[in-house]
Amino acid sequence: MPTIKDIQLYVSEDRDQNWIFNSQTRCITFLYTRLLPKLKTKDDKGIQIYCLENLKKVKLIDTYEHIIFNYFSVFVEVDIEAFLAVTSESEKKEQALEIVHEGMKLAANEFNWDVSLLNEIYEKIKQLNYKNVYPLMKKVSPNKKYVCSILCHHEISSIDVYMEIKRRNGKVINQEKIFSVENTDEQFLFSDYRSLEWRLNHKVEFADNRRRNVYYLTFLEKGEQGKLLWKIQKN
Repeated sequence: MPTIKDIQLYVSEDRDQNWIFNSQTRCITFLYTRLLPKLKTKDDKGIQIYCLENLKKVKLIDTYEHIIFNYFSVFVEVDIEAFLAVTSESEKKEQALEIVHEGMKLAANEFNWDVSLLNEIYEKIKQLNYKNVYPLMKKVSPNKKYVCSILCHHEISSIDVYMEIKRRNGKVINQEKIFSVENTDEQFLFSDYRSLEWRLNHKVEFADNRRRNVYYLTFLEKGEQGKLLWKIQKN
């Protein structure tokens, strides 16, 4: 049996609104998805949450025209224009969580999932202060002393990408933002960047697939007080 691996919000009435709304809610939608336990279904691998200004319009929707294959559809009432008019990013994250959670509870009723598991995710996101931070990739140094991680800070209007070096005991040596992308669909970032290589024990290279953007980190801890030399260059 398949498990749910993705959640998509969808505005069927306006293509332009759908693109903007989906972009501005993806940080929370993806965070909720990442925290999901293994929720099993007969055929579906994702949940598609239709966001409608009035639920009376459900019967007017041709789901065969709009549905994503192998996604189960649920319908929630959302004032899209009011959401897009909100200027506070923290408030948009809060509203996005309510929309996603409402849709997932509807799906839980259909599949007989334990709703308490979804409530735990809901509370966990609040505890995280709505911060969606996750590793794109990581790799251990040749001498096994360090771990370099490429971290994504997923926000409302961008995904900010950082290089981080930790000692093997988990202590962070340093972290620096290297770039941002405006496309908040994480899959584009995942598909574009797949290369992280240690060139020496203190030199790391991170690049996109075509090597159009290559970032070189050189670092060195010196002396008993751990003075850090740290430099990132881009080609």
